[in-house]
Formats: sequence, C-alpha cells, structure tokens
Amino acid sequence: VSTDAGGLRDPVTGSAASLVRMSALPTGASSIAELGKPEQLQLVSSLGLEAGLAKADLVAAARRTADGVVFYDYDLALPATKCDDTLAAACLPSLVVLLSACVRDRQLHVLRVDASPDEWRRAGKALKALRSTFAVAAS
Repeated sequence: VSTDAGGLRDPVTGSAASLVRMSALPTGASSIAELGKPEQLQLVSSLGLEAGLAKADLVAAARRTADGVVFYDYDLALPATKCDDTLAAACLPSLVVLLSACVRDRQLHVLRVDASPDEWRRAGKALKALRSTFAVAAS
C-alpha cells in the first residue's frame, strides 16, 4: 500500500519504505552501458540524484538484462550520523537506498527505493525483490 508521502506500508508489519520514486530524464545514450560500467558510474551526476547521495557507500552494483534492456542495480548506504552505544561493533546506516536504472527510447529511467534501518530490517528482501521487477516498456 502506498503512503501519502510516497513510501510503502505493509498492512501487517508497518512501514516498508520511506520513498519509492520513478523518474525519467532525456539522454543521448541508447543504453545505460554507454554511460560506463556499473561500478564506475558517477551515480549522482549520471542518474540525476541529489548531491547528498555522493556521501553514500556503494554496497553493491550489478548489471541485469530484462526484455533486451540493460539495467544497473545499486545498493547504497548513507553512513550513520550517530552510532548506537548498544551496537559497539557496528554502526547501522542512516538510510539504505536501492536504485535501478536503464535507458529506453533515449530516456534514462531510474527507480529509487529508500528505507530506514528499521524498514530495511523488516522488508529488505522484499524491497530488493521489488527493485528486480523494475522494467520499462517501449513507447
């Protein structure tokens, strides 16, 4: 179930994502592969993301193909602003950001899913599964 703020809420377990957003920008590329390898792409400038995501750690980058279209999938983690004293060995990220991007019909399409640490614990697998279904039909 979508929320008024643009997130996802499970009727049983509660909030699953604080933001789910799709965007499209014109590009001169005919495939996202023309922009570079997934692990070498400058995400903020290449995908039209806000500058604050430049501080995020790149946890994973992958390439997949669906319906003949190349997609780049990313897992980002914004560093914690403050560590919890009860977790002496590790600091959880302040935000997990899942991205999927492709180029179709000279449009750069980006799916973004944001999850807080609590949302990520509850729904991380489901959010990754949601991202893996992102596809863009030809116009």
